[in-house]
This record gives sequence, structure tokens and C-alpha cells, in this order.
Amino acid sequence: MRCTLTAILLTTVLSGGTVWSQQTSFAEKPLSPAAESQLPPVTPAGRPTVGLALEGGGALGFAHVGVLRWMEEHRIPVDRISGTSMGALVAALYASGRTPAQMRELSLSNAISSVFTLETPYAAASFRRRQDRRDIPQMLTIGLRSGYGLRNALLTDSGLNQFLSREFFNYSNIDLDFNQLPIPFRCVATDLTTLNGVTFRSGPLSTAVRASVSLPGVFSPVKDKTGDYLVDGGIVENLPTAVLRDQLGADVVIAVHLETAKISASDTGSIVGVLDRAFSAGIELNEKASMKLANVVVDVPLGNYSTTDYDKVAPLIEAGYQAAEQSKTALLPYALDEPGWQAYLAARNGRRFASPGVLRQVRVDGGEPGAAREVVRDMQSAIGLPSTPHALDEGLRNVQADGEYEATYETFTLPRSTASAPPDAGILVRFQRQQGGPPFLLVGPEAVGTTSNVTRGQLALRFIDQGLGGFGSELRVGARVGYLVDLTTEYYRLLSPSGYFVQPDARILRQPVYIWANQKRIAERFQQNLEAGVEAGRTIGNSMQVSAQWHALDTRWSLRTGDDGGSYISGTAQTGVMRFVLDRASTGSISPAGLRISAAFGAIYHAVGSENAPLARLSFSHTHPWGENNILGIGWDINSYLRRRVAEPFQFTLGGPMRLSASSIDEFRGTDTALARAGYMHRIAALPTGLGQGLYAVIGYEAGEIWSPDRKAILRQDGTTGLMAATPLGIVTIGVSIGDAGHRKVFFTIGRWF
Repeated sequence: MRCTLTAILLTTVLSGGTVWSQQTSFAEKPLSPAAESQLPPVTPAGRPTVGLALEGGGALGFAHVGVLRWMEEHRIPVDRISGTSMGALVAALYASGRTPAQMRELSLSNAISSVFTLETPYAAASFRRRQDRRDIPQMLTIGLRSGYGLRNALLTDSGLNQFLSREFFNYSNIDLDFNQLPIPFRCVATDLTTLNGVTFRSGPLSTAVRASVSLPGVFSPVKDKTGDYLVDGGIVENLPTAVLRDQLGADVVIAVHLETAKISASDTGSIVGVLDRAFSAGIELNEKASMKLANVVVDVPLGNYSTTDYDKVAPLIEAGYQAAEQSKTALLPYALDEPGWQAYLAARNGRRFASPGVLRQVRVDGGEPGAAREVVRDMQSAIGLPSTPHALDEGLRNVQADGEYEATYETFTLPRSTASAPPDAGILVRFQRQQGGPPFLLVGPEAVGTTSNVTRGQLALRFIDQGLGGFGSELRVGARVGYLVDLTTEYYRLLSPSGYFVQPDARILRQPVYIWANQKRIAERFQQNLEAGVEAGRTIGNSMQVSAQWHALDTRWSLRTGDDGGSYISGTAQTGVMRFVLDRASTGSISPAGLRISAAFGAIYHAVGSENAPLARLSFSHTHPWGENNILGIGWDINSYLRRRVAEPFQFTLGGPMRLSASSIDEFRGTDTALARAGYMHRIAALPTGLGQGLYAVIGYEAGEIWSPDRKAILRQDGTTGLMAATPLGIVTIGVSIGDAGHRKVFFTIGRWF
């Protein structure tokens, strides 16, 4: 698979890596000890054995589907098939019995886009990982298990693993022999340990394809049972023709070559361009050597496309079809007559595999005992039922949701209970810890600025040590430094698999606080808090938590500059609340569809300078898609001491971007606040698949009321318009807001929605 990503090129070229040619030594990589069976005879008998080799090329590989469609329409048999990278995926689908029409439908579906994910989908993440994503949406994750380092791939494995497991479910058996497939199959990968090419001839089909498509820097290497690390086979043999003759006994070899654009002046005008051409040079050398072994080469001209054009599936498939049409003079001599074609199809379809039988056993390889118990428990509902990919994916969902492990599975056949009974199935779950961790360090910048001459910038850090004290438990330590200093620590102790937990925590906060009057800053206060407490409750699934929380606080509230008429306050306070959180959003930032509710009800008591007071906090937001590129949203926030007299350090605030955007940050303080929001977002540009949602134009309305016993109620309204980008760096916004009472602001934010 060719690609222009800088990470790949730097890995391959700058590190001194070698680009291998056709002379690279190859070894067969059996995934099981089962003996290889004899190759099936061709049907009808007496004709040459036809082999087809499909080249790697990223999105360009969709052209192979068009070539296969043309060949089937003209009754040209494929008796043996091989592929590399994207060619391996298409070849494996065809070898397992998929028709070109079915492959086209799959290629045009959302299943392909789900493969390209920078991180675990928000909907699949655990409750605590969702908290991380909302708190630090622009986070960079650093693994700390062996020193420190970034992860070894741009994309996560979860989307690709699930896609392959689902599409090759009937061919996931540990002892699968690729000679027994409807079309005997081979694929090629590169062994980073031995620096050799390897071919796969047995084992789960998904594992073989996963190794072949593992583009260095984009997908993580596959670690096989011998401990070797395997990556994309295009580095050594991007067009695997030799294996068709040497291992599969093909008399005639047809090769599909994906022609890319010739070098141009622009290709040498940047570091990325030069590195890309250097990387491609080695691949093109092994392709030329492979083409010499082919009887027919179908050249597909794709100079107008790139390896990342996954949104251009239909024209790429059509380009493959037209290329085969241009090569029909060389291809048609191998065509069968109609009776011969029907006999060929009958023999091929007769080798299709049925789904694995009733699930009877679950085994686990790797991972700590708690993770194994979790999987076995989650799989209980599937025991005794016919094996399906959905049931097995659901059984692995919870154990992967916390981000500590990646899990894949293979099936195995159990002995028949009687001679006439169909064989039952077992599943072997293989665990692999995430690269580099745990523990992990999350890092992300945050900034907000407005024309009120207030700019806040800080660096957010979060240390997470998962599995501390058992599977599901963890230590989480956070810091925000810059404009303020905010240090937090908590230990989440999972008490039972059903989600009951206890969590002691502590916090230190030091921050400046600006006091405003008539849009002017009249004073600067300094607040210092030392807080500690405990929370206990239950996490239900990955979207809901119910808990009771108690905290004790020691605060210092002092004047630095100016005069706001307030007094110095130093003392303690305690709060006790019942909390409920529901998060059914589809993403952690801009959610096209979803619902979020957070509620806390309790009391503040023994607070310095304050009377005891009931406490209520309620937040609600709901978004709904309208068409393909539009989002409608509403929300409101209520914070209240039910109009009791509570000192300023404990009061609530409004003002700033997304919190009365035409006002200064925390301009209004009170014992009771209410904020209502409504907005419309239109996506005007989309980011490449997997890199984010894109750029939105935003129009919004906000209305907020603030009240306290010593001030009369204030109502503020404003309208906001601007641009908002959901990117791998988090949310970036720039906007203009105009409100009543002469409020006007231009603002920007990076990171969280403030």
C-alpha cells in the first residue's frame, strides 16, 4: 500500500531502513500446525490453471473490484489468487466467495470509513475514557510503560480488527487451510524481525489480511505467535506473482498493476514529496520484477487519483473495469464457454464455508485474570447459540472499552457430540496491551481569548495508570498549568464487575479571579482551594453513572488589586450531593446526534460566611442531525442555592464563549444562574476520513439570568456567529457575539468548549 504520509516515509527512509526488491528471501508463515492440503483440481478439467495477482495501493485497490467484475462478465475463471495490502483484502474477499457486486456494495458502505479511526469511537469508549475525551479533546497520548513514547501507529486497531473479523467470520478458524477456500489464496507481509517477506497459507483469514495491510506508521504491526512483528507486504512484494507459480501451481498468471502518476516537478518541491518518491521507488522496482513473471498484465491508469481517495470508490472501480476492457485481447483466450463457466462456479461455490457452529467454549490468551473473567462473563449470553460476529463483538466490547487492551478472536471446531450432529464451535480471545502503556500521559493545550483583554492559556496533563489494583481500577492524576494551577488526583476502585465503585479524590486550585462592573474590570481576586472527598456509586454500561459524593473544602479568597467592596474570606465548607450522569452522544466534541444530562442535588453546609443551603446543578444538551451536513442543538444549565445567601467564593458564574459569548469570561457571579442555548451548525468542509468532522459555520442564541441576595437579577441575551472546526487538535473556534446592554465580543478558543 503506497501512501504519502510523512510518518511512513520517515520510518522507512530516514531511519536507515532498507527498501527490498524481488530478491528478498521469503518464508511461508503458517498460523497453525495443520498440514497443508492438496490444491483442488481446476474445473472443467484439461484447461490451464489461471492465477490472479492483485497489487497493493491503498484506495487505488478498489480498481481490482472493477477488474473482477469484467472477468466474471466475460467468464474468465480465477483458480488461484494472491494479493498484497489492499490487494490482499480484495483477493481474500473474492477467495472467500464474495461476488464483485457484493464487494462493490461493501466498498461504498460506511464499513470502510469505520476502519480509519484516530481513536476508539466515542460510542464504544468506557465511561471514564469518555470523561477523558471531553476534558481533554485535543489530547496527545504518550505511553509510559517502557520509558516514554508515542503510539506506533496513526490509526487505532479497533475499527480494522472489527471490520476484518466481521467480513471473514466464516473463515476465522485457527486451523483454516487457505487451499480449501473457494479459491486457494495467498497474501504477503513483511517481517520486521527477520527483514524477510512472508506468505500466509493457513490460519484465520482476518489475521493474514490484517498483517498484509498493516502500513507502517498508519496501522500497528501484527505480532505473530513466534514473536515476530509483521507489516505491509508492499515493502517486499507489492504484486505477488511468484507465489502463484511457486506455491499455487498456476499455469497462467494475470497481474493487475495500478499505474500512478509519473514524477513531476512538484513532487520534488518539498521534503514530503521527495520522501514519497524515494519510498515509491523501491516498491516500483519489486513491481517491475513481479510483472516479468506474469503472462498478462492489466494496467489500470490511476494518475488522477491518490492512495487516500477512499471517497472515490465508484470511479476507481469503473477505472478497473475499463482497464480490463482495454486488455480484453490478452484476457479473452482464457474465457470459458457457458457450460464450462457454470461448472466452474458450481465447483467454486461448493467450497464455501458455513458459519461456525453453536458456541460452546470460550478461551482466553493473554491479559490479566480480571480481563479474562470479564470476557467469559460477557460471553455467557452467547453460549449455546449459533456463533455470529455481532454476538462475539458484543462480548468483547466492554473489555476493550477502557482502552487498556485490544482483543481479537479466532474460532476452533469442537468434536461432534454424535456422528450425525454438526460440529460445535469455540472461540479463542487473544489480548494485547495497548502500545506503550498503561500507564499513559495525556497532554493537550487549551486557550481562550476575548476582546475584553482577557486571554487564558494552559497546558492540560493527565496521568492514567490502568489496572492498578485489578482490572477496571485505575489511578488518575491531572494538572492544568498556565493561567491557573489546578492539580487533581483520584483513585477509582472497581468493587464488582457490575460497575459498583468507590473513588477518593483530592484537588488543589490556585487561580486569579477578575471582578467586573458595567463591563469594566474593577478588581482582581486570588482564590486558593484545597479540597478532598469521596464518591461511591455505580457505573452502568458506558453511558450512565449514579453516585453519592461528599467533599470538604478549605478556601482562601483575597484581594490583589482594585476594590470590589468585598471582604477577605478564609475558611471551610462541605458539600454532599447525589449525582446522575447520562452521556449518549456520538462524539466527545461536536455530536451530530446525542443527549447529555448531568444532575446533582444536595446541600452546602458549614461554609464560611454563608448560611447552609440546598444545592442543585442541572445540565442538559441535545443535538439532532438535519440532512447530511446540518446539526440543530439546544441546551440549558441551571445552578442554584435556591436563593440562599452564600459567599462569593462558592457562587456560580456566567460569561465567556458558549456561556454568554458577548460577555467577558466569568463576568457575572451569583447564587442562582440559568443559561439557555440554541444553535445551528452547517458543515462547509469535511476533513479526510478519520481525521475529524470538519469545518462548520455556526449561528447561535444564548439567554442567561443571574441572581444573588445582594444584587437584583440580571438577564442577558446575545446572538453569535462564527466558524468552528472539529479537528485532531480538539475544537478550534473563532466567532463574533453581539448582545444587549452594549455587550460585544470577538473570541477564539482552542481545546474544550469553555
